Amino acid sequence: MIIRLSLRKNFRKLIINPKGFSSVMGSIFMVLAALVLATNVFLWTLSQNTSYFQAVKEKNQLEVDRLNERLSAENVNYIVSDDVVSVEVDLRNEGPLSVHLTTLWVLDTTIRKYGFNDTLNINLKPGEMLILRGPDAIKVTIEDADNIHVFNSWFVTTRGNLVPLGKERGIIVAQLAQGIGSLALNFSAFRFFTYESTTKLANYPQGIISFNVPSRTYIAFGVILTNLDPSKQTITLNQYSQVWLYFPKAPGQSIVFYIVNVETDGTIKTPYSPITIAFGETKLVTFASSTEEA
Repeated sequence: MIIRLSLRKNFRKLIINPKGFSSVMGSIFMVLAALVLATNVFLWTLSQNTSYFQAVKEKNQLEVDRLNERLSAENVNYIVSDDVVSVEVDLRNEGPLSVHLTTLWVLDTTIRKYGFNDTLNINLKPGEMLILRGPDAIKVTIEDADNIHVFNSWFVTTRGNLVPLGKERGIIVAQLAQGIGSLALNFSAFRFFTYESTTKLANYPQGIISFNVPSRTYIAFGVILTNLDPSKQTITLNQYSQVWLYFPKAPGQSIVFYIVNVETDGTIKTPYSPITIAFGETKLVTFASSTEEA
């Protein structure tokens, strides 16, 4: 009872004394403000740590994805016309992730000038192959570029990888047929055709692959030619193009066969129109006439 009376007495004195009451209330508010501030700081620190670890996680994932990009670029060919370099290439996505190409850089190492095309929007799914040739080739402008120059090039992906293009197709001198310029002749595919009629080949275009030809039989010859011109120019075969054949079992005897145009069904067309073979292109060319066709 005595303690209770003492507490009541002190409480009444505190209420009667406004200075003492305000000091107590001020202390309470200061403690509450400190708690609120500490809580806010803790929550802010926690959110910042969460954002940091999330950013690190995303960055690590991007790095893993970047390392998993595997794109091959092969069979590269450069064709130059009026300072525009057309880059032909075969692309294959060999990785587990899709690859997005945004830019192609080309360096003319002969004159040390760069060019680029940053308008690409090429997507390749895992395992997908894309052949960019002819009208689909990628165009890059380099002032003073020329077909005889040497080029290096590389793609840039969205993830920041650089994909170098494989070396340009080189020319092996041993592949070139002697005496006919920069044309490679496939000797293992040399063939001859028999006739179904005077103007139609019977077994075109397969023919008979052999150097042993029948005697006393009208035949035509087919050769597989590839344009490997060092300057990468298109080769045109006019009406004077011919194949010269020598028969060792009949000394002194040789026969000249001139080039002809042949339809897909084996029909020989007249008059003759020039045949063009672009750089890197392979064509079956037929020789069946004893004279040049106008």
